[in-house]
Amino acid sequence: MLAAVRESRGHLFAAPSMFVVGVTVLAVTLMLGWTLWVLALAILVPTAVAVTKRPQRGILILVVLLPFDGMLKALAPAWTTPWKQALILSLLILTFVCPAEARGEAGRKMPGWVLPFTGLLVLGLLSAVFVDWNTAVTGLRLSYFSALIGLTIWRCPLNRRERDQIVTIFMFMGFVTALVGIWQQFVGHEYLETLGYVYEDNIRFTSGMQLRSFSTFNLPFSFGFYLMLVILIALPMALAEPRRLRSKLFFLSLPILSIGLLFSFVRGAMLGLAIGLLYLAFTRYKILVYGIPLVLVATLFIPSGANVSAALFSSESFQARTVSWSDRLELFSENPVFGTGIGTTGAAAEKAAFLSNEDPDATYYPDNSWLKVAFELGIFGLWLFVIMLISIFLFTRSVGRKVSGIDQDFVAGSAAQLLAIMVGAIVATYLELAPMDQLFWVMIAIVATMAPEVQPGPAVHSPSTPLSRSSAP
Repeated sequence: MLAAVRESRGHLFAAPSMFVVGVTVLAVTLMLGWTLWVLALAILVPTAVAVTKRPQRGILILVVLLPFDGMLKALAPAWTTPWKQALILSLLILTFVCPAEARGEAGRKMPGWVLPFTGLLVLGLLSAVFVDWNTAVTGLRLSYFSALIGLTIWRCPLNRRERDQIVTIFMFMGFVTALVGIWQQFVGHEYLETLGYVYEDNIRFTSGMQLRSFSTFNLPFSFGFYLMLVILIALPMALAEPRRLRSKLFFLSLPILSIGLLFSFVRGAMLGLAIGLLYLAFTRYKILVYGIPLVLVATLFIPSGANVSAALFSSESFQARTVSWSDRLELFSENPVFGTGIGTTGAAAEKAAFLSNEDPDATYYPDNSWLKVAFELGIFGLWLFVIMLISIFLFTRSVGRKVSGIDQDFVAGSAAQLLAIMVGAIVATYLELAPMDQLFWVMIAIVATMAPEVQPGPAVHSPSTPLSRSSAP
């Protein structure tokens, strides 16, 4: 009895003592000028604990941070550049140590599109043998590393609430990035240069010398395609719950999102958005059909004084692309079966040239995801890439028939986004753009976990349940 009393007194005095120690440590750190470090730890420590218990929260954090990746690359210290890779790897590792209740059900079948992706990965690894080390590593990282996000989500699927939170994140971040893009048009390129942005890298112009907004991204293309994704994912969810406050705010933000997309001057994103909206209109949301005349009328009010109309409807950019494609096809005919090797074109080739102290300006940008795969991995690679994207789309459609309620609207937006990506990839190397590459894997992996097929296991008979006569020997 006496020992119990002493133990209880010890606990009573332990809490105030720990409090005093904590206050003392806090006071000392503040006196030493470590305020930012204290604030950072106060945020990071509880966040790390929460993510360790449920890696799905880390996926939500990743989706929030991805739109700011371009800003970090342009303005932050160089050591912050690999933050995406560090976070993605950390989340994957956490799926092996997190509590069992955070993981997916055992025995689930992988979606069918995993097979052509595996073939594409094997082909990329084989082609890496025939290129230099820097090109191989850079090409493989840009082409396949983001697939680890899909594996993370497959191991720890997001529940309905977390999927709803992702839509909220898209709505909010789309509005914020659109406002920043519009703001850039007002402040001009000279002011953006003073902030640290670079001409011909971040700061770009149309053929009519109109500034292309890039918002918080590193390129106008990423900004335009991001707004395309936001509208296609969020609009079906808003139409499904029109009375919800989130939906009302999204409807009010649509003009801002449209203006932001307009000032990115990414016609591939505009065309992809049009295809995605038509898909939604003729498959599930008939009300969108009435919006087509409104869009046509809105094009009449596009300002012409600021070269906006000329930039949007100019054919010079597309003509330049087609000329480069036709010239490159002659080189492609020299090695059509196996291609030139992973990482030999586009952003991967430019980065590899920089690492090898070569001229990065000599890099060829196909501005076409389909041709990029064909140039690097040959006909077999292009065939696997086509099969993979078609399989993903058909699989997404099949999931839409299996789920119910608001999940059907989530899947519908995902399917519309896939069609938009296929179209946008004709005029852009979509899967080389950050953060579009990462968000591509986020969306298809989430859909893959919404209605997975479970492999049939061996029949187990309870000792208390007698076998049927038909099963008796």
